[in-house]
Amino acid sequence: MSKTFCFVPEAYVPLSRFIQAEGSTPVAIPVSRAVADYLRLHNAPLLLACLRGGEVAYQKANWSTLHEDIVEAEAAEEISEKEEGVFVLVSPLLTNMLPVVSHWDNSVAEGKGGFRYGGTDGIGTLRMDEAGEKVVSEHARLYNSDPDSPYVYNTEDHQLFGGNEGNKNLKTPQFEHYIGDRYSLYAVDDLVAVSLSDRILKTFGFPVVFRNASTDNAALLSNAPVFQLISGSLLVIENDQHSLASYILPPFWSAANVKGYPLLFNGYYDANENTFSTVGPSFLEIIGKTLASTGKGVVGILWNGGGYIGSRSLQGSIYAGIGAAITRGQESYGGDAEQVVAVGGSRGGLTALLAGGNPLCLPYRVRYTLCYAPPLILNGLTREFAEGACPLIWHVAEVDTGYREIWKKDWQHPQNGSTGIETLLQTLTGTIDSASLKETTGLESEFFLEGLKASGTKLLINHGTHDAFTLSRFSFSFAALVRSRGIPLRHEIGYRFGHNNCTDLYEQATLCLIALLQEQELEFTGTVHYRRRSPAAGEWEQTERFVPTHQPVFLEAPKFVAVGSPVAWTLYGEPGMEYRLDLGILDQQAWEQKQQVVRNERITLASGVLPDKQHPLELCSWQDGVSQLTDRQHAGFYLYELSYRLKGEQKWSVVSPSRVPQPGVEPQSVLRILEEQPNPASEAFRAEAAVLCISAGLSEA
Repeated sequence: MSKTFCFVPEAYVPLSRFIQAEGSTPVAIPVSRAVADYLRLHNAPLLLACLRGGEVAYQKANWSTLHEDIVEAEAAEEISEKEEGVFVLVSPLLTNMLPVVSHWDNSVAEGKGGFRYGGTDGIGTLRMDEAGEKVVSEHARLYNSDPDSPYVYNTEDHQLFGGNEGNKNLKTPQFEHYIGDRYSLYAVDDLVAVSLSDRILKTFGFPVVFRNASTDNAALLSNAPVFQLISGSLLVIENDQHSLASYILPPFWSAANVKGYPLLFNGYYDANENTFSTVGPSFLEIIGKTLASTGKGVVGILWNGGGYIGSRSLQGSIYAGIGAAITRGQESYGGDAEQVVAVGGSRGGLTALLAGGNPLCLPYRVRYTLCYAPPLILNGLTREFAEGACPLIWHVAEVDTGYREIWKKDWQHPQNGSTGIETLLQTLTGTIDSASLKETTGLESEFFLEGLKASGTKLLINHGTHDAFTLSRFSFSFAALVRSRGIPLRHEIGYRFGHNNCTDLYEQATLCLIALLQEQELEFTGTVHYRRRSPAAGEWEQTERFVPTHQPVFLEAPKFVAVGSPVAWTLYGEPGMEYRLDLGILDQQAWEQKQQVVRNERITLASGVLPDKQHPLELCSWQDGVSQLTDRQHAGFYLYELSYRLKGEQKWSVVSPSRVPQPGVEPQSVLRILEEQPNPASEAFRAEAAVLCISAGLSEA
């Protein structure tokens, strides 16, 4: 026996690992005791599925040697020495419902494709890579190939926004009309599902059985030693708003166990991509680990947030959608809506926060809310910061609004004349005025904060400095508002981690679920600081916790600006701290050829004293600025040089220019001034300005 790999044994559920065997070796397939006992209980026939020469054949199998934890099944007939192949145990008792549903049908709308309940096609496909190790997403047909078109998406060939007269002619996402709300963009290759089951079986001994959602649960299995993954559950709320959810049932799930399972909730992007690639595998592992630790099950909810493209979980229907997903988890799958753990990163972190807040007091309770890298920038989004320290904002604007040139300063919405930032805000939130969100339904509003307090949830916010989507000051400000209302909060800060996690969100979710099942309470308090354990580029994700002697000083600033454009920066430190931010003009030839620092002269970009904290409970003081460059700042390379003096101290400290946020990219923190403004939404710009979703600047931690 040697290397193993997967194949699809028709609709059968693989009940063992895939074993490669030579004909000269008797085939014996190890099976977990729990699976074997279940098959014996039901007198299930056994088959060995064999992939040989590109064809799958089936042979009868019998039970073999008994072991303490595993049993073996072997071929009923001896295999010829010439018959090599890959073998896996299956049984007619356990079958999958494949292909996975997407609710997209390429034949509707005169061949343009569109929503059809039960459809299994896709604009793109999820498939395994050539090595059979990773899921890859193919969706090239989604985008407009006409270089002269102002629109991002291929609405000529695909009916992306629904079939009624009001929607089918839309060219771009609109508020409450998003791409992928009631369908997944991706068909799922059967091998993706089988490979996911194989991965989970190797870890926990239980395979995954795949089901497509239906009006009844007759196909679900009770008391079976399998995970069950139900795809494509269509949720409809008021005003005909749609969304999709998948549900994961634990091994030995029972339909008779009413409200018997805590719910694990996440709201991210595309329904099938969530389930089979970005989040679903981790949710299966959380549920498996929790079962192994406590002997008790958890039901998982993978929600699409009301849309894949154009939505960042900030639309008006978001709360009703969350409530509908949780309610179905309780009513159809035995979940307990009073025992919810919400977890997610990026948009998923924002969705978790909204679920935990529950300001409409819907009939559920999130006990623990785990938010990793939530984009909290919308209340203060400006063009200057979008062009500077938040270099991925214009990519977000292009993707979410569907307009290609929205980043240009003179761009206006073709119908209403709105600016690029206003159009983005309108698409996401329904308003062009971000300040009004503070007074209405935004995260800083009384509406939301009072709901968060009343919910009784415990909150964890994990954010990295130098996040290419947002600024740290929004996290500091929000944390202070939360604490001022007595809401339990643990705030984790990862210095120079950008839009990445400095702790494991899924491990934390596992601990929360175990605590719920063991009727224990976890404490969510304090501010915890993390930094990179190693400066090496390949080891930057290794973290260590530390206790700073003072608030670490750091600068969030742009890596590129155009001649004539301002430099938008934010500096963080202790109140009363004096600071000086200089730009050292580098010898261009020395830098480009050898990345050697040779200063021609130094100019001061900004200097001053950090003010008192914006809020008494804020972690630190900060100062933002938009510094206009003079005519002397021509195109070239400039070194960020930051020095500071703490209040009451005599000595000035220097933050080394080598303390760069982006690992392994440049040895020094350098601002490059360009002759012309590049397209900040382009892939080339993103690859250079936001490596690993980390922006530019400096950090002494």
